Amino acid sequence: MKIARRAAGSIGLLSFAMAGLAFLSPGCEEDSVETGDEQNVVPEGATTPWELAGLCSENIQRHVAVRPQELAEGVVRWQCGDRPGVDGAEDRGQEYCEYFALSNGKRADTYADIDPAAPLYCFFTSVYMDVTDDTVLDAKLAKELAKKENANAPISKDLIRMKGQFNSRGAATTLVVDAMNAPKDVNDERQAACFLASTDPANSANAEKLRTACRGQDLSNKTAWSKVTKLGVKIPTTKAANYQTYKDLVACMAVDNLEHGGVDWRMSDPHIAQVTVRANDECGCAYTALPDALQGFLQGTWSSKDALPPGCRRVKVDGQDYAQMTLCEVPASERSDLETSLDYSENIQAFCNERYGKDIVLTAPLRAVETAGSCSKKTSEFCKAFTKTAK
Repeated sequence: MKIARRAAGSIGLLSFAMAGLAFLSPGCEEDSVETGDEQNVVPEGATTPWELAGLCSENIQRHVAVRPQELAEGVVRWQCGDRPGVDGAEDRGQEYCEYFALSNGKRADTYADIDPAAPLYCFFTSVYMDVTDDTVLDAKLAKELAKKENANAPISKDLIRMKGQFNSRGAATTLVVDAMNAPKDVNDERQAACFLASTDPANSANAEKLRTACRGQDLSNKTAWSKVTKLGVKIPTTKAANYQTYKDLVACMAVDNLEHGGVDWRMSDPHIAQVTVRANDECGCAYTALPDALQGFLQGTWSSKDALPPGCRRVKVDGQDYAQMTLCEVPASERSDLETSLDYSENIQAFCNERYGKDIVLTAPLRAVETAGSCSKKTSEFCKAFTKTAK
C-alpha cells in the first residue's frame, strides 16, 4: 500500500547521494505501516482508494485560496501546522516545518516550563534536517536568534534545524521526482469519478449506493465499472464543470502510488504530488533537485508568501528577514489562559499549532528547479495558467 515518509526521508537522502537525480522507475510498494512511537501521534491514512479520494477532496478544498498563486507562480503551498494528534516531545511537526514554544531561550513543553519573567514565543523552523553536514550554520542561526531583536535569550543550536528525517531536502526532492514518475492507475481514476458522482447534489439519490458499489472494489474490473456507470458515474470530459476538480483529485491520489512512499493524510505530500503530477503529465514540466542554497521552504500566509500572521515576525539574520524561521509572541491574555487550559497546559506545542501553525503557509518554489523549456505543453486549461511564467 504505502511506506510512510518518516522512512522515505532517509531513502531520499540515500538515493540522491548515490544516483544524483536519475529518474526513478515506478515500483511496487511493500505493505507497510508506521511503527514505534509514531503510532500514537498520527491520524489514520486511507485503506481504500475511495477513502483516499475523500482525504484528497478535503485537501483540495483546503488549498482553494492559494490555487491562483500556485498557478501564476509555479509553486506549491501548504500549511505548516499538522493535523490534530501530531505532536509530542520527539515529534515537532511533519509538514517540512517544525514548531514548539520558546521561553527564555528554552523549549517549553508545558505551562510549568514557562519562565514567568520572559516573553513566550511560538517558534517555527523550516530549516532542512539535512541543510548541511556540519553544525556551523546551526551555531550562526542560534547566535542570531538569541539577539535582542529576536528571542533575546541564549538558544541551543540543537533547536534550530528540523529533526525529522522526513523534513529534509532529500525527502522533498525524492517526493517530487517520484510524483513525476507516478504510474497511471485506472482504479484510482474511476474511484475519483465515483467519489465525485456520490457528492454531486444532482445524484444524491444514489450516494449511498455508490459508496457501497465503489468502496473497496476494483473498478478496473469491467463488471464492477459497468455497475457504477448505471448509477450515474462517468469520467468527466474536458468541458465538464467538475473536470479540473477531477484532474486534481486523480493527481492527488497518486500520493499512495509513489515509489518511495507518500503519506496521504498530511498537508504536504498529497498537495505536492497533486501539483507535480499535473504539471508533468499535462504540461511536460520536469524538475531537478532542490538546490543547496535553499535552506528550507519559505514561510508566509495563505494570502501572501511574503506576509506572516498577526503577532508573528521573521527572525532577523545579519539584519535581514530570514524566511525559514518565525517567532510569534503569545499575548499576555492568551498566555494566562494556558495555565488552566485542559487542551494546552500540558501541551504548549499543540497551542502553537492551533494558534499560529494553521496560518503559517510554506512555499516550495517549483519554478526555481524547473528544467528550462520543459513546460512546453500549453493546451489544457491548467497548463495555460501554470506555464505563463515558465522558464
